[in-house]
Amino acid sequence: MRAQYFRGNVFVANLPPDLTEDELAEVFDPFGIVLSAFIARDPETGKRLRYGFVDIATEKAAKLAVESMNGTEIDGHNLDVRISERPAKASKQRRPASQAAARRPTARPNGGAQRPSPKLRDQTIEPAEERPPRPQRKTPSFVVERRPLPHRF
Repeated sequence: MRAQYFRGNVFVANLPPDLTEDELAEVFDPFGIVLSAFIARDPETGKRLRYGFVDIATEKAAKLAVESMNGTEIDGHNLDVRISERPAKASKQRRPASQAAARRPTARPNGGAQRPSPKLRDQTIEPAEERPPRPQRKTPSFVVERRPLPHRF
């Protein structure tokens, strides 16, 4: 879930249970422009968790916020503030074209049609209706005027 919805460049842990996202943004506002503040929630229950993410406009401001806010006490809770690292994506290794061509599937014996899944084997599949051809796009009736920008000295 975290890999799909990456939020923030500062990770904040040990938040007070009653702290709102707006209050979290206000806490980090002195260090730079806060683009967003997000407090995590349990996906099953919707209950607020005790950590969140703050997205600050510049990397320099985020580092300053981490240095200043790490260990700061808010409502009796010492904050744990760190730079949030973007999760590593599972990257596919690219193969040379010669290997890629060698691994291409061969022609299928049933004319290239895919086999139905086990759930659909008992059902009959009707062919899709043919769509009418798309109309061609009209050329625009306006012209973009290009002028040089004035020089400022």
